[in-house]
Amino acid sequence: MFINRFLFIISLLSFLFGFLHCGISLRVYRVFPNEREYDFVKKMDHIFIQVKHENRRQMAVYDPYFFDSEALQNEYGPLSYLIRKELSIRESRYPLLVERGGSIIVEEFQLVSLDRCYKNLTYVRLKAKIQIRGYAEEEINYYDEIDSKVTNCYLTGSIITLVPLLWYVPYNGFRGNRDDQINQLGRNALTELFTQLEIRSGYIEKPTESQKLEDQKIIPKQSPTKQETVDPKLKEILESL
Repeated sequence: MFINRFLFIISLLSFLFGFLHCGISLRVYRVFPNEREYDFVKKMDHIFIQVKHENRRQMAVYDPYFFDSEALQNEYGPLSYLIRKELSIRESRYPLLVERGGSIIVEEFQLVSLDRCYKNLTYVRLKAKIQIRGYAEEEINYYDEIDSKVTNCYLTGSIITLVPLLWYVPYNGFRGNRDDQINQLGRNALTELFTQLEIRSGYIEKPTESQKLEDQKIIPKQSPTKQETVDPKLKEILESL
């Protein structure tokens, strides 16, 4: 009886650690409405794009606490490719940059999920320099983080003891798992980079039809002012003058 329980616990722990070692699927891209398909990325020799110390097989890092750190490869391609793709399929949003040329140099990009027994810290740090030919160089600094209790320790304890599972599952659904957190922060950083690039490139977003209707102010129809009656005697005096 004891041996059967022992084997069951060993099997459960083996399955659990195998599950924990599955890792994270990295899916970082710019979230854009009505995204259209593309076949190739245009060659733009007049725009210099560089991501310093870029590893095409590692866009993010995941430290699972129980195991060694894991390099995460983005399923949508490295950061330099995502920038070239953005400029290729949405040229109209970067008029000055596409017309004049310039440079986009990402000096630092860190996307990390750091798992510790009592907490998980997921953060993104982006530092970039943008220059459009004929304009001064400008810097972009962006940082964001998510501090949560979504950890392998809590997950292990919840599965083994079952009782904390009633707390962990709703909390995990509220905060999002580590895939959700790291992917969301990566997408937010890309959105910030491209939004700042649009502003510096002179892009003005055209208002939608609903915005146009909201902006139109309804001018109330003015009723004619009521003229005061003139005293007849005063009228005669005025006419005689």
